[in-house]
Amino acid sequence: MTLPSEEVRSLESTHRFLRDILQMRGRVGLVALRDRAAACLRHYPFSIHIKQRWSDDVCEHGADREFCRECKE
Repeated sequence: MTLPSEEVRSLESTHRFLRDILQMRGRVGLVALRDRAAACLRHYPFSIHIKQRWSDDVCEHGADREFCRECKE
């Protein structure tokens, strides 16, 4: 069972991981990248959990309800 704090930590570490990939220079070992990606995904929330948590804030267009132009029209 994954705890909410583990999901938050996973989201934060995945953000750092993706940012680090963008900043990488030169050759990087694929095995090291796969290991780090697997660690990030261990407690990463499933899409259904993400949608349930933020469903009130996100409209059917996938945008923030407060700023969605399509919903306001």
